[in-house]
Amino acid sequence: MRFRHTAAVLALLVLATGCSSGVVPSPPRHSAPPPAVPPASKEVRRLVLPFDAYALSGPDVHTIESAEDVLIRGCMRAEGKGWTALPQPSALDPDPPQRRRYGVIEPEVARRFGYHQPPAPPETARRDEIWRAREKMPRAAQLAAYGKDGVSGCWKKAHLRLLRDVPKSSTALFNRRIREEFTASRKDRAVSSVVRSWSACMKRDGYRYPDPLAAAGDDRWAKSPRPSRHEIAVAQTDVRCKRETRLVAVWSKAETRLQHGAVRSHAAEFQKLAAQKAGWLKAARKVLRSGA
Repeated sequence: MRFRHTAAVLALLVLATGCSSGVVPSPPRHSAPPPAVPPASKEVRRLVLPFDAYALSGPDVHTIESAEDVLIRGCMRAEGKGWTALPQPSALDPDPPQRRRYGVIEPEVARRFGYHQPPAPPETARRDEIWRAREKMPRAAQLAAYGKDGVSGCWKKAHLRLLRDVPKSSTALFNRRIREEFTASRKDRAVSSVVRSWSACMKRDGYRYPDPLAAAGDDRWAKSPRPSRHEIAVAQTDVRCKRETRLVAVWSKAETRLQHGAVRSHAAEFQKLAAQKAGWLKAARKVLRSGA
């Protein structure tokens, strides 16, 4: 049973990626250590969409998880059980939410990983180790922490306390808006034109793909835990063609316009989302400051 019932799992506010390609596997754990992930580029840091203001970033999710963790620790101590705390969240997201929205866009990432998912940043990896260790806790500790159903116990008490005064909103509706506006952006005239230019650029190097998402989702990449030379060559050409055609700038401009329109058209809905995000983070930071 997976016990990670966090903000990201139970109330999905993390902005969903537009890329609909299949998941490409990470290297197996017994293999040689993978190369370090390069820091997010300036281009990636600048790639911010209007909906980002209403979504929980990676550090936001970690902040809420850590606040729940503080509350769980107190509850577990009252039950006579130990609890290993998660590391403190960083202020800067090491893996920005739009980093792979239009497929791979960073030359160094393409060179090292092709279309494969890079390993988790160090902070995320440390947190994941603790989550995995919790799955191996003694049965008595698991029951105290999560109850028989996996969603009660000390975790439920902490989760409900953190949400006690937080306004409600429809995260399912928000995720639907994300998908709808991304789909609409693909039909935008400027986006359609730049995608055709990108495809022609790829074709000149012998790679035939209708759009970047098809290149990223090529079934061949999922057949190996590590990127082949061919995959890396395709990914590097992909990034070069994106830059030559200004695909990311054109596509993100179209999405920005569409998302702003959605926010204006559904103002009350987005106000609720903003209130929920702000309230949740305020409650989490208060717990972290007090330590109880």
